[in-house]
Amino acid sequence: MKRGRVFWAIVFGGMLAITGCGDEGDGDSNGTGASSGTGGMTGTGGMTGTGGMTGTGGMTGSSNDTCEAICNSACAFQGVDPDANQCLTSCQVGLANFVNDGCGPEADAYLDCIEGFDCNPEANQCQSEAIAWGTCLAL
Repeated sequence: MKRGRVFWAIVFGGMLAITGCGDEGDGDSNGTGASSGTGGMTGTGGMTGTGGMTGTGGMTGSSNDTCEAICNSACAFQGVDPDANQCLTSCQVGLANFVNDGCGPEADAYLDCIEGFDCNPEANQCQSEAIAWGTCLAL
């Protein structure tokens, strides 16, 4: 090999080593922002961490049933006002089929979606959430 090519091979090899063009560090399966690191699957903000799927504010931190979801939302729904003093009681009396239905997470997702569209329950953008909630109610 010529001296120039050896020199450039060493330079580029050194650059790869410096930039960390490997499997470790930020964004990989063990580093920050990765599957098991901060912001990852099991880390802070990840799937099971704070703010994640099963963490504080995550999926399992959601409502237990549809009445609870309605009272936790910003949208009045089927005559139940979430801002009323007795919202949960009003829902349980007026919409008894939504009590202990086990569809709180689906109802949360649907109500969160329609909130972005002026609390319009007919919003086309929320059809998948409405279908998921309806499917849960049908079970």
